[in-house]
Formats: sequence, structure tokens, C-alpha cells
Amino acid sequence: MYHLIIQARMGSRRLPGKSLKKYKGITPLEVLINRVKAIKQIKKIIISTTKLDQDNIFLNYAKKLKVDIFYGSSNNVLKRYFDTAKKFKSKKIIRLTPDCPFIDPKTLKKMIKIYDKNKFDYLSNTYPFPCTFPDGSDIEILNYHTLKKTYESAILPSDKEHVTKYIFNSKKFICKRIDCKRDLSKYRYTIDILEDYKLYKFILKNNFRNYKNLTMNQIIKIIDKNPHMIKYQKKLRRNFGWDSALEKDIRYIKKLKQKFQ
Repeated sequence: MYHLIIQARMGSRRLPGKSLKKYKGITPLEVLINRVKAIKQIKKIIISTTKLDQDNIFLNYAKKLKVDIFYGSSNNVLKRYFDTAKKFKSKKIIRLTPDCPFIDPKTLKKMIKIYDKNKFDYLSNTYPFPCTFPDGSDIEILNYHTLKKTYESAILPSDKEHVTKYIFNSKKFICKRIDCKRDLSKYRYTIDILEDYKLYKFILKNNFRNYKNLTMNQIIKIIDKNPHMIKYQKKLRRNFGWDSALEKDIRYIKKLKQKFQ
């Protein structure tokens, strides 16, 4: 059985509080959990947040949604995620984020079957790049041993901020990425900036009664019929939010070199 660990916090730099921004009385975190909680292979759902006072609000949602919660490091997301898995004795882990409330449950169930039939350390539908799934459909599956080894080995700031980056970049693990039959990577429905949130609201507004069952292909059709909603995306790169962490890597490596000169 699987533990679904969702990392969430209020302190996003580009769109503060995005996980809990309410529209039609519901938040992206709730949309995500309500879309996947019926999957029978998921035994436990855990919100992994920080010890900062501003993140105490997640306790109310954990109670409301009848899921577990863990408070950990605000600076080292990898440590927080590992500590969460250790606390709940998670063996097989599904990693999702409220940034992607419209992940496709059908794809997740397919990935669970693939993971169970193979000996992968890590299975994803988006990493490593290039991928063919839309930005906003990110699903990752890994085991505790892989997460533990990653936590013990990763040293770069970007690896500590982006939990699984070390796994697929280090070449130390058996990794597998699944792909779509056609390339859908140009589509974006993640939530990272205000314009993304407006698109999320548009999708939710027109499909609120059926949001739990809304499929990836249905979302693609909605976007294709409403190109005015994605004009802002022309200037965006996928995962541009990683830039600041990669800049920290450069400074870290520079200091390390100076230390040993």
C-alpha cells in the first residue's frame, strides 16, 4: 500500500498562500486530495508542512479532510519530506503537490500498476526532461530506501529544495519515466503565478460539479477552446521557478572551491 505525501506551505515567493487560496469555497489542496483519495492503493494521505506559525493553518484542513499532517523544516524541504516518511514508516511513496491540483487519477493508477510490477527506485511522468505530459500533471512514485539514500547523499541547495532532483540526476537509481502517446508538454495548468491561478479558477468554474473526475484530456480540450486564457504562457519556461535554487548551487560550489584552494 502507498502513502501519499503532499508538501505544502503558505510562504511561496511568487504566489503566497496558493495552496489554500479559496475559490467556490474550495482550495487547490482540497481539489487535489478529493481527486485522488478514492484510489484504493493509497492507504494514508499526509500533508507535509513547516513548523512556521503561518503553516499552522494546515491543521484545520488536515482535520477537515481526515488526513494526517507533519511539521518539519522550512529551509530543507528534502529533510522535511524524509522526516515525514520516517515518522509514518512509509515504504512506497507517491509525491504530489497542490501546485498540480488537476493531476490525472487515471494516470496515477496506471503508474501504480507499473511500479508494482517492476523494480524501479523512482517512477515519474515528468522527470527527467524532456517529458510529454503537461506542466501541472506531475506524479512521482518512489520508495523509502531511495528517499533515505537521497537525503543522506544530496548536498546542493537545489537538491534540498526540490526533493527528487538528486534522484534522477545522480544516475545512482533505477529511474523510469512514462510518456504520453502524443506530446502534450506545451500545455500548462500548474499553479505558480497569479495568471496560473486564474486559469485554475476558469477550469474549476466551468466544471465544478465534475471536478473530481475531470480528466487530463478534458482539461486539454478546455484549454484548446479558450486560447485567450493561456496567452500569458508564451513567455514562460517550464520550471522557471527552479532558477533561484540553481543560482544558489553556483554560489555554493564557488564557496566550496574557495574553501579548498
